[in-house]
Amino acid sequence: MKSPTRIVCLGGGYVATRLVRSLRTSIKKGRVEVTIVDRNNYHTFHGLIAETLTGHIQPFNITSPARRLFAGAALHQAEIESIDTAAQTVTTRRALDGREYVLSYDHLVVSLGSVDDLSRYSGIAEHTFRLKAYWDCFRLRSHILTMLDLAEIEADERERRRLLTFVVAGGNYAGVEVATELVDFFRVLTRKEYARIDHEEVRVVLVHNGEHILPELRERFPGLVNYAERFVQESGLELHLGTRVESATAEEVMFSSGETISTRTIISCTGTAQSPLLDQLECERDDGGRLITDPYLRLPGHDNIWAGGDCAAVPHPRGGYCPPLATFAMNAGTQIGRNLRLLSLAQPPRPYRFTGLGDACSLGSRRAVGQLLDRVQFKGFAAWLIWRAFMLIYLPTWDRRVRTLLDWCVAPFFGRDIVAVRPDQTLGIEESLYEPGQTIVKQGEAGDCMYIIQQGEVEVLQNENGVEELIGTLSEGKHFGESVFHRGRRTASVRAKGRVRVLKIKQGAAEVLTGSVRALSNTRGRPELDSDSMQEEIVYTT
Repeated sequence: MKSPTRIVCLGGGYVATRLVRSLRTSIKKGRVEVTIVDRNNYHTFHGLIAETLTGHIQPFNITSPARRLFAGAALHQAEIESIDTAAQTVTTRRALDGREYVLSYDHLVVSLGSVDDLSRYSGIAEHTFRLKAYWDCFRLRSHILTMLDLAEIEADERERRRLLTFVVAGGNYAGVEVATELVDFFRVLTRKEYARIDHEEVRVVLVHNGEHILPELRERFPGLVNYAERFVQESGLELHLGTRVESATAEEVMFSSGETISTRTIISCTGTAQSPLLDQLECERDDGGRLITDPYLRLPGHDNIWAGGDCAAVPHPRGGYCPPLATFAMNAGTQIGRNLRLLSLAQPPRPYRFTGLGDACSLGSRRAVGQLLDRVQFKGFAAWLIWRAFMLIYLPTWDRRVRTLLDWCVAPFFGRDIVAVRPDQTLGIEESLYEPGQTIVKQGEAGDCMYIIQQGEVEVLQNENGVEELIGTLSEGKHFGESVFHRGRRTASVRAKGRVRVLKIKQGAAEVLTGSVRALSNTRGRPELDSDSMQEEIVYTT
């Protein structure tokens, strides 16, 4: 009996779901064996992230269990380490302890999607929220509600404004949907749930480097974009066009125009990059780093390697390459499955023919804009109903569709979900970026963190009777903030001389580190020193 064809698919996204669906009959007949490799045991539906952030639907509604989606196929939950095209193997590593596994394949499907581009501007990795991974979205959802909770009890007007300012970077579909949903969300919450916050205090800012938002629609449907811009501005969203984020810190965002906005919340929707794993494949790439395929979705020169989704530049039947949209990824997965089925039957593959169904963008307040088949335009309330209908259709499992529909029906009567769950998934260590002149610690404030300088130089200053005196500088490798060990007050301020990157270490983690790291072990028992201390001892004053 002939052995089944072994198919390994890298990534459990839209391509994988349609690939398995297309091959299900062949799997049942034993002609093929399909293995899906992914770090998670769930699929994330990104189309409803904005509604998840704002409590319209429950967070887990946008996740679907991978084992149900890939029924008939094997789920291999692990990190992908390497791809050996010569040996036709994929090496993976499990998160538990790093143990490696080797998977052999006859055909390889590459659908790795994309990753957050952390090179867009300074501070993006340390001080912004991204929406690519599910847990990042969940964390942002809780953070938004926490900012409102903190603002209600904040007496300092400057800090209150900072807490109630929300900046969204990127005027694409994701950025516009998140920003407009936030405007709608805050209008509802300040009326019903947060009585001590006036709606006029809340500021939502959308910054985009183009002259118009929604570049995906602008070239073909400028009228829809003009409508969208008018509507979002009338709804209260603050638009900053023709500028981009230059730097992000824990308390501020700086634009390329020179403007600075104080905020505790920066949401980055500025673009994606390709997975470093693609570098292991010797094949042609487009300007965005995507794998260029032939019309059959194979990599030229590799008859047994296929690609689809955000990581693939698939030739569009009308010229150019297909855009990185979910509908194109779904149809790519279906076509790869069909071609693999044809090959298992000793028949030639067929070219990719999908030209697009349409796209839409929600604008909040039950409005949307969109188009179908590059011909039919729709906007307003009708467009919003169509948008929601398509979101339900594209949710991959029926139970999630029913749960989402129920949430939409219940929310108008019982309100949105405003529970902020903040799981402590860190060791209390995080990276922070500070721009020139920004204060890292302030004299007189409680010391709850210590800092290690990774890059740059800081000034240590003391204020006596209103006169600020420079008592020394610290550079890369030095640390400060040892008052964390006895919960004392800062006896000096520390300010960035230039751009500075630091490791911010909270008390619990600091105690663990000082018990283990020789360079820090003598800091715990040291008392606070006065301003006459020697230069090498100023580390202990803060």
